[in-house]
Amino acid sequence: MVAALAVEALRPSSTKPLTLSHRNHFKFGYNGEWFTFRRSPQDKWGVAYGHSEWVPQDWRAECIKTARLIRDNADGDLWVLFSGGLDSEVVVQSFLFADIPIKVAITRFANQLNRHDMVYAVKFCEMHGIPYRCLDLDIEQFFGSGAAWGYAERTKCVQPQLLHTMWAMDQVDGYPILGSGECYLVRRDPAEGTGPDGQPIWDMYEKERIASWFRHLMLADREGCAGFFQYNPENMLSFLKDPLMVELCSNRRRSHATTMKLKEEIYRNHFLLERRRKYHGFENVMHLDDRLRPELERTFGDHNGIVRTSYPDLLEMLAP
Repeated sequence: MVAALAVEALRPSSTKPLTLSHRNHFKFGYNGEWFTFRRSPQDKWGVAYGHSEWVPQDWRAECIKTARLIRDNADGDLWVLFSGGLDSEVVVQSFLFADIPIKVAITRFANQLNRHDMVYAVKFCEMHGIPYRCLDLDIEQFFGSGAAWGYAERTKCVQPQLLHTMWAMDQVDGYPILGSGECYLVRRDPAEGTGPDGQPIWDMYEKERIASWFRHLMLADREGCAGFFQYNPENMLSFLKDPLMVELCSNRRRSHATTMKLKEEIYRNHFLLERRRKYHGFENVMHLDDRLRPELERTFGDHNGIVRTSYPDLLEMLAP
């Protein structure tokens, strides 16, 4: 039964195991078995990270090193899926600064339904002479025809906005790269406990739903980078030890209850990014999300686990 197999077993024609991060340092699976699929609602979602091999530099330097690691370990053309958002632009810039040629794929919804988002990607590529290809998708037909449901059923995905990205991965040859996997931390409710100093604890959330992208690659027996910012432990550790993150997680900085707002500030401290509103690309088609999400949650709701790792424990896991 495929759902019970590990990554290595998904490559019967090759002795080389499927690689989804550097040395497969980022591990995910169930009941302590890595790179497996959920077999029952009682299975426990889990993740683990590898130790860094060097003391990380500042985050920009580590993003550039990540780009080089990917080029050294990936076969074929590198395709960055560029939505127009800050995450994927940081990825593109990392390859530029590393002087590594890439190709860019930009999903373009019919009737210009995501023009407000993708226009930044097109503008950046043309400004820097990066070859790009627009992937034309009738997003309403994609959801209405059952194609989106097919991707969800295959990967047990509960989040509709992830599905067209799987489709986009399938449209390019070579090695797909997603601007995802950033460290997302949430301030713990004091009712759940506090640190030794009585201050709030910050936890990193690793969401099972995001693993749908990894499952898509596994089921296709295809190597790719579904999370650039967690591709290697040094990138993660550098971000977590950025002065702004240290200040936040030491509760010396007033903030919102998550790192979402701080992330953009850190990005801008390390990369030159054009000012724009925060978009997710679905602003004009949220009715599609609203229509499909309840059904996905009813059907695949057991694939919605979260692993919480405290900030101090995370630093220890990733340390050299």
